[in-house]
Amino acid sequence: MRHPLTLLFFLLLNLSSLAALAQTGTVRGTVKDATTQEPLIGGTVHLEGTTLGGPTGVDGDFILEKVPVGEYTLVVTSVSYKPTTVQKVAVVADKTTVITTTLESDNKQLSEVVVTGVRRTNTEMAVITEIRQANVVVSGISSEQIVKTQDRDAAEVVRRIPGVTIVDNRFIQIRGLSDRYNTVWLNDVTAPSSETDRKSFSFDVVPSSLLDRVLVFKDPSPELPGDFAGGLVKVYLRKPNFNERLLTVNYSSGYRDGTTGKNFYSDKTQAGDAFGFGAVKRSLPGGFPTLGTAYQQYERDFYARQLENTFPIYKMKAMPDIRFNAAYMDQINLSNLKIGSITSVNYTNTFTNFQIDRNLYDVSGERTDQFKDNQSTNSIRLGAIQNFNVVLDNGDRLEFRNLFNQQGRNQVTTRQGFDNNGQQVRNNYLLGYQGRTTYTGQLAGQHSFNKEKTKLDWVGGYGYSSRNEPDLRRVSYQSIPATTDGGAPTETVLTPATGQVDVNNAGRLYQKLSEHSYTLNANLKHNVVVADRTVEIGAGTYLEYRKRDFNARAFGYSLNTSGIQGLRNEAVGNIFNPQNIGSDGFRMDEDLNSTYRYNASNELEAGYVSFNIPLTTKLKVVTGARYERNVQSIATGINGQPVEQDVTTNFVLPSANFSYNFNEKNLVRLAYGRSLNRPEFREAAPFFFYDFDFNVLNYGSLYLNPDSPLKVATIDNFDMRYELYPSSGELIHVGAFYKHFTNPIENVAVLTTNLAYTFANAPSAYAYGVEVDIKKSLNFLDDAFGTTGLRNLSAVFNASLIKSEVSLGQNIVAWDRNRALQGQSPYVFNGGLYYQTPDNSWQVSALYNVFGPRILFAGSIDYPDVIELPRHTVDLSLTKTITDRLTLNAGIQDLLNQKVNLVQDFNRDKKYSSADPSLTGYRRGTYYTLGLRFNLEPRTRPLTPVP
Repeated sequence: MRHPLTLLFFLLLNLSSLAALAQTGTVRGTVKDATTQEPLIGGTVHLEGTTLGGPTGVDGDFILEKVPVGEYTLVVTSVSYKPTTVQKVAVVADKTTVITTTLESDNKQLSEVVVTGVRRTNTEMAVITEIRQANVVVSGISSEQIVKTQDRDAAEVVRRIPGVTIVDNRFIQIRGLSDRYNTVWLNDVTAPSSETDRKSFSFDVVPSSLLDRVLVFKDPSPELPGDFAGGLVKVYLRKPNFNERLLTVNYSSGYRDGTTGKNFYSDKTQAGDAFGFGAVKRSLPGGFPTLGTAYQQYERDFYARQLENTFPIYKMKAMPDIRFNAAYMDQINLSNLKIGSITSVNYTNTFTNFQIDRNLYDVSGERTDQFKDNQSTNSIRLGAIQNFNVVLDNGDRLEFRNLFNQQGRNQVTTRQGFDNNGQQVRNNYLLGYQGRTTYTGQLAGQHSFNKEKTKLDWVGGYGYSSRNEPDLRRVSYQSIPATTDGGAPTETVLTPATGQVDVNNAGRLYQKLSEHSYTLNANLKHNVVVADRTVEIGAGTYLEYRKRDFNARAFGYSLNTSGIQGLRNEAVGNIFNPQNIGSDGFRMDEDLNSTYRYNASNELEAGYVSFNIPLTTKLKVVTGARYERNVQSIATGINGQPVEQDVTTNFVLPSANFSYNFNEKNLVRLAYGRSLNRPEFREAAPFFFYDFDFNVLNYGSLYLNPDSPLKVATIDNFDMRYELYPSSGELIHVGAFYKHFTNPIENVAVLTTNLAYTFANAPSAYAYGVEVDIKKSLNFLDDAFGTTGLRNLSAVFNASLIKSEVSLGQNIVAWDRNRALQGQSPYVFNGGLYYQTPDNSWQVSALYNVFGPRILFAGSIDYPDVIELPRHTVDLSLTKTITDRLTLNAGIQDLLNQKVNLVQDFNRDKKYSSADPSLTGYRRGTYYTLGLRFNLEPRTRPLTPVP
């Protein structure tokens, strides 16, 4: 790492030397309302007698660059305000002259003019400004850029951010670190999780149309939560504008190669399926008893017959996808208060049908079994947001935000199993419905005191998430070839011995998770003058309480000793029909394992102190420490015995972030911070579940080691980044990072008869890498080559090169004892070209993404790591403004349609290519979309700036 850092040092030195040759300076400053001290947006600033000028931005700020050395008069104007001038503004070579001024309202004009400036945080310029002014290393994306990509949800959006990849189209990885090492906040409080077995927030629940911006904080800081190592993702939803009334309606349809118009399989539809509420009708009947020994067999048979036969599979044709979104912004006048409001509803109905090839191998890498899956999935999403915003007479602001999301997923998988000679030997079926509900509500406030020397912001939040997966049905048949030519094979269901439960081959599983979270985040900042420099002192607290309840009930079918053997040859749609339940047929029993349920809670109390100190006019340090106390409690049972675990931890997390500004366009950051990574409920709970897709078992750590709770991992983070801002809306970032882990939590293999995984602490690990992020207009090429066709083009490029290694120690079973961290890609590249005409009537974009090979599942001694191979994706989009109110959108996603390929490196050469044995492979299908956007502004009002 020494040589790249040395090269970067000399690069910074040379850039600063070149800047010194110019005989120009910079004028920057802030314009505020003289009465309210609120920033003035959309004002005009210019130097009298010159052509140099510009507007004030979202914070009332302005910057005039490349101003020749001399003395000037600065003229400041804004509609409905009295003009003002600032005399004798001295511009010195290579220096920045800072001006702060105010404008007084012109009451005579207020009734005659329209104020059109409205603060927006979702533009590309606003996000770049926020990144530049941040105290830590930050990357992000604005909704202005999101619109150009045609991305459909937040999962697709965030993969455009440097160092970010997405797994399973939902879960985020940052700097090669898996989702467990990343934290997500929604509007400045913890985002609710709807996953039973993972920590992370499912980004696919948030449609892209509802996003304001997404920021990724990559360094610890006192005011940020301590539980992250890769990054903290802050997702901000759209917020209302005052005095604006606007209705926007979007409708689009999608066509997917290999799915749309093709055969599609589903179970019996239920009431509520169309809007994602189908889990309700599939739940167990009310009061359904525990089928234990307290009941006689005839009583258990009676209750078993109460369950509807939902095993039949229905064939249909997959319809085109549909997506609908409507948003309405308005102002509500309540007494003397003006309340900005935004209401949005969205609906999505999509289909996918994947033909998946799966293989199994022996220890030498020779294939023993092969499977062919037909996986049909229908996904429904219904969502809504309702946000209110009010500014009080004294300039304080209050916000009330609400997000609701309901998702339903109906999935049917038919699996044909073959031996190595191509002879069919198995038929497996999986039918399942999953309902996910997410709600988050927040009340937030921003206040200033003491002539803006003291500022307070706070957010109180409540979050609810549930995942209801009722009646997951799995049936397996043994297939015996016909003894005569042309005869049909004999299909025999694989039921266990009488009275036993095998939920994986002949059973029904009902499981539900619900989680409630309560949060309070408060930050106080106060400015004091020390030695003629303004020092910002910060203090704050973060309180969080989460409560989770998980419950599962597993039922299995077996044939009674006097049952008719021929029933085992019935087709899947009829085999467990209620009429086949009885003494001469099947019986249904319940697995009464106490690990099928657990209750857990987590209590977090945090506080911090920070100091933002300008050591010189160019050098600034933000330092401080954060204290976190955490209590995690889990109550469950193992083998009928209650198990309770309470773990209390206390950590002090110091950090320091240095930034040196060479000038207004160049700065460098150096940062250190300590963070941590706590075990999640699911990782600690003594519960196990079967993964049908990969034929593996997953155990919580307490199931195998009830007396050895997982330790909290600690991470030391080091960062360096050089930042260049050539002009408004442009940036060039080059950075390097290093992370050292103590007691990292890894998903590791267990030595059992079947392949299984659990969670354990490894002794140590490290990760380091470099990142580049560029957003640049290509108009400089026109200047260089004397052309005119490139000034409407802009380019985005970011790349990350990452190296990691985990030392597992001698107590952990592994294929490779010094492998990369699970989920870490050695490289990630994103690129994009954007074109738009001067009148914005045409917009065209071409985007590219690829990630390096990454470990999806860690292996055991005889089972190699499962590697996901790189997959190149190209997306194209076009937007045409037809009228002022109507816009046409068209897009092609995954143009190359490359194969999703999971391989195993039996020869241990670590080259990871398609030549390695493939465990799983399929193609998602190129996706085509066509849509219309309609905007309606019923009336025009004066627009009030939002602070």
